[in-house]
Amino acid sequence: MPIANLIELAVTLGLEIWLLVLLFRRSAQNHFPVFFAYTVYTVVIAIARLITIANYRVYFYVFWWTEALFFLLGLAALDEVFRWVYQGFYEFWWFRVIYYGTIALVLFVTVRNAIVNPPVQAHPVISLVLNMGIAINLLQAGIVALFAALSRPLAIPHRRYPFGIVAGFAASSLVPFIGYFARSIFGKNVDPFTKKASAVAYILALLIWLLAFSKPEPEERAWTPPMPPDEMLRLVRGYLHVLGAKRKDDER
Repeated sequence: MPIANLIELAVTLGLEIWLLVLLFRRSAQNHFPVFFAYTVYTVVIAIARLITIANYRVYFYVFWWTEALFFLLGLAALDEVFRWVYQGFYEFWWFRVIYYGTIALVLFVTVRNAIVNPPVQAHPVISLVLNMGIAINLLQAGIVALFAALSRPLAIPHRRYPFGIVAGFAASSLVPFIGYFARSIFGKNVDPFTKKASAVAYILALLIWLLAFSKPEPEERAWTPPMPPDEMLRLVRGYLHVLGAKRKDDER
C-alpha cells in the first residue's frame, strides 16, 4: 500500500474523530441522529481500513464491503436534513411519491444494471458498489439542488448546522462528477485526478462540516427549524394556488 494512501487514511480518521467530538458537543445526535450515526460509521471503517492496510486481500474486502453502507448512510443523512428544513413539503402526498419514488427507482435500476451487466473482469461486489456510488452521488446532487432551489422563493432563514451539512454533501457529490466528466472528455490523461477525486471530495466535505459545527449557535436558533411546517405548508399552497390561477389564465 503506497505511503500516500496511509497518510490519506490517517488524515481522514483524524478529521472524522474531530467532527464526531464537535457533533457530540453540539448535541447533534439528538437532532440529526442519522448524520451522527454516519459520522460514527466513518470513524469505525477508517479504523478497520487502517488496521488491515498491511494485508491487501483483507483490506480489499473490508474496503468494498464497508463502502456500500457508507454511501447509503450518506444519502439517508442528507434526506434527514432536507426533511428537517422542508418538513412542510412532506404534507403533500405527491411530493413524497416523487421524492422517494425517484430515489427508489434510481437505486433499483443501478442494482439491476450492476447485476445484469457487470463490467468485464470486475468483481461483482466492486461493480455493485461503484454503480451504487455513482447513482447516490447523482441523487445527492439532485437533493442539494432541490434544497438550494427551494430556499430562495420560500425565503428560508439560514441555519448554520443543517446548511453546513448540505454544503458538505454538495462537495462530496459534485467533485466526483467533475472527475467522471473530465475522464470522458480528456481520457486517461486525467486518471491521476479522477482516481483521487472521491477522496479529495470527502476530505473537503469533512472540512466544511468541521467549519459548520466549530462555532455554537444559540439553542433556540440552532435546533429550531427555519420555518414552522404549518407556515411552510400555507406558503407552498399559496404558491400552488397562484400558479394554478396563472395556468388557467394562460389557457384562456
